Order: sequence, then C-alpha cells, then structure tokens
Amino acid sequence: MRWAKNLRFSFRALNRSRFRALLSISGVAVGIAAVAVLIGAGAGADQALQKTLEQLGENLLAVNAGRTETNALRGASQMYDTLTLDDWQSIRALPEVKRAAPVADGGRSLRVGRLSQTFTILGTTPEFRDAKKFSLVAGRFIDEEDIASHRRVAVLGADVIENLYFGEWPLGEKVMIGNMPFTVIGILKRKGLNPDGTSDDGQIIVPVTTAQRRVLNVDYLSRIFVQAVSKPAIDTVQVEIASLLRDSHGFDRPHYTDDFEIQGQSALLKTQRRMSGSFGELTLGLAALALGLGGIGLLAVSLLSVRERYGEIGLRIAVGAEPRDILIQFLTESVLLSVLGGVTGVLVGGAIILIGSSVTGWAMALTWEAVTYPFLISFAIAVVFGAFPALRAARLDPIVALRSK
Repeated sequence: MRWAKNLRFSFRALNRSRFRALLSISGVAVGIAAVAVLIGAGAGADQALQKTLEQLGENLLAVNAGRTETNALRGASQMYDTLTLDDWQSIRALPEVKRAAPVADGGRSLRVGRLSQTFTILGTTPEFRDAKKFSLVAGRFIDEEDIASHRRVAVLGADVIENLYFGEWPLGEKVMIGNMPFTVIGILKRKGLNPDGTSDDGQIIVPVTTAQRRVLNVDYLSRIFVQAVSKPAIDTVQVEIASLLRDSHGFDRPHYTDDFEIQGQSALLKTQRRMSGSFGELTLGLAALALGLGGIGLLAVSLLSVRERYGEIGLRIAVGAEPRDILIQFLTESVLLSVLGGVTGVLVGGAIILIGSSVTGWAMALTWEAVTYPFLISFAIAVVFGAFPALRAARLDPIVALRSK
C-alpha cells in the first residue's frame, strides 16, 4: 500500500511539471540510446569479424617461412627457403591436424591475347580449397592427379576473370603464365577483402608441383595452412608444429632463431580490435558525456522539485509522515524519470541499430546486452543522481518547510 501511495504522489507531482519531467527524461534517453548504440556497434563489429574469419577458414593456422634481414640500413629482408613439402607431409600427419595445404606463390604475368597483367600464382594442393573455404562458380579444383602429373592447369580468381576476361568464363581455354600455356579448369567465387585488407580474388591457383618446377623454379614453400580438428586443439597443434620444425630444421641448440612464423586467427582478431579501440574509446567518451548530462539534468529537476514543494513536505511530516516516506517518494520520482528515460533510450537505440544495419549496411547487432545494460544504467542514474535531492527532502525541518509554504 505504501509503495502504491508513493507512486500516486509521484505521478501527480510529475504531471504538474510535465515540461521539466520531459526534459529530464529526454536527457537520460539520449545517454541511454548512445550506450545502446555503442554496445550494438561493438557486437556487430565482433560478429562481422568472426564471420570474416570463418570465411577464411575455421581453426586455421598459417605456418609462414621466416625472414632474415639482408640490409639492416634499408630494412630489406629475404625469405628463408627451409620450409618444404616434407615439412608439409610431417605436419599433416599430426594427430590434431584435420588438413594441411602447402603454398608456393609469387607474382607472374598472365597474358590473354594482347592483354597482360601481373597476378599472384599460387601453387597448392586440393586441401587448400576446404581449409580456406573457397567455392567454385564453374569447373573444378585441382586434384591429386594434377599434383602427381605436374599438369599445367589453372583455377582463376574472380578479379582475374573480371580484368582479363570481362566476366566471361574461359573454361577449357589456354592462358599464358609467363611463356607457358595453362588450361583453365575452374573459376573461383568472389570472397572479397580479408580483415587485413588483402584479397584472395586476384590469385591463379595451380598444382604445387607445377608451380615449383615450371613457374617459380623453387623447391621450397612460402607457407603451410594448417586446420586443427577443433578450436581447443589449436594451441596444441601450434606447439607441436613448432617442435617438429625445430627438430627437422636442426635448431636443437640453445639460443636458436626460428626460420618460420606461426600465425593464428586470434592474433588477427586482436589486431583488428586494437585498430578499432581508438574509435571505441571516443564513442564511449561521448556516451559517458551524454549520460553525465542526463544525470545532471535529473539532479537539477529533482532539486528544483524539492525546493518548490517545501510546503507539501512540511505538511506531510506534520500529519505523521516519516522522513523515510519523504525519502522514498522523491527517490521514486527520480526512478520513474530515469526508467522512462531508459525505456525511451533503449527503444531509440534499438531503432537506430536496426535501421543502421539494414539501411546503411553498418555492422551493428541488437543483442540482449544492448537492451539490458542501458536499462540497468538508467536505474544507477536514478540512485546516484536522485539520492541527494531525496535525502535533502527527508531531512527538512517541518516548521521551516511550513513557513515557506
């Protein structure tokens, strides 16, 4: 009954000062909406990055050939030539490895008629397609027979098709890689940009044996993509690969330097989050400023309400109301203002997230955190900024309060 009576008093008081109440609600709503949008934008960015990483391949590690400095003054470096197909065979035999794909790559000129352009020639095996989640729009991928027979066959990326064939599918046609003819056997579906800004759409995929012997003239690999059987197994696989390569490359002495680098998707994820950290801090600062202004607005409205209602407070105390009743009443009014502002802010923030993600294409997601956290913050604002006016009202001397009526 006491809470119901306090609610009635609070609604009547707010109804008498509608304009001030509306301003206070609006101030809180702006801050809450900013927080909701911030959380939604962060969740959307994480989901977009996770989706992109999944498109690159699940539970994937890249074992890259290390580099050694050849000119310290100019910062020049040269790739080690110690990563080989034997290493690939040893890695793919590890029990926690689902599949492994070797890569030997380099830039070469691709010529079609009178058109010529430089693309990345990538020699690999059939495992590459599944490990990196490539899809075909036409033709087939390279197979084991292509590897064993050193066949001169090629699978073209979407950018190659667009730049040299103007969107046509040249299946079965000959293309010159350097001075050597290759038969086009497949066309890859476009993947778009990777999280690091690079693209896989400008690649020409050929059998790794053909790339090493007939195109690049090398006997080593640039990298090996390794897919673990599960996410928990990634760390184990990374340790096993490092131990295996150190043993096979003869680095069993103290203070050795690895001639390889192992990069996981978690490192890429940390890099992307670090890059977006500055923007997030700026947005968080703006949201905190908006919340602070909303809280100050609530404080000002509550103090003014207490000042204007001295006579009412004195009369209630004179007829038997206790200080805690006055405290609860004014705290209830602050909670009502803040909750109404919180509800409005959550609705506005949710609308911005939905409209922003559907119309503008921004990476935003309406998650339970984007709804729950701002609503809880609105309660915190009511307690923090509404407590002082409520305490001031509860501590009023009834005689002084009645004289001011």
